[in-house]
Amino acid sequence: MYYTVLSNLLVLLFTGYLIYLMTRTDDKCQSAGVLRVKGGVTMSIMITCVVYHLLLAPIATDFYRLENFLCHYIVPLAFLLDTLVFDKARQYRWFDPISWTSLPLLYMAFALFNGFFLKIDIPNSKDNPFPYFFLNVFKHQWPYVIKRCLIIFVAYLVFGFIFYAVKSFSFSKKKTS
Repeated sequence: MYYTVLSNLLVLLFTGYLIYLMTRTDDKCQSAGVLRVKGGVTMSIMITCVVYHLLLAPIATDFYRLENFLCHYIVPLAFLLDTLVFDKARQYRWFDPISWTSLPLLYMAFALFNGFFLKIDIPNSKDNPFPYFFLNVFKHQWPYVIKRCLIIFVAYLVFGFIFYAVKSFSFSKKKTS
């Protein structure tokens, strides 16, 4: 299974959960715990956008399709915009960007496990049973795969801390007495 599918499904399910919370009388959808999880969901969907745009779009044969733009650009950027504009600031903890790496790391471990042992068919993947070329150890060998994964991981972590820093600022005016 592609990470794109999983991250978009995660956004769908989490958005459904947020809508449910909004129907309640309390303001639970803006609680620190919910917003911290939403930060992780935001980072999870943004890696879909960034990795696709930088690594996969240049080799995509079906680039100009509505579903491609929806799941790789529109949903990620809309969710990021929603998080940046509508969520309360100063809700994240310093270690949240580290914990947000867990989903992509679990996916990478699963994708490699599938490629080596399960061999579940990945539809339309030229690197089957690996979903993405940069995970195909058989074709590119371990040094290449490790290097690509480390670059993606470090970039994800750096942008996670940048995202944390941006959401740590409050742009609301303080009331003076």
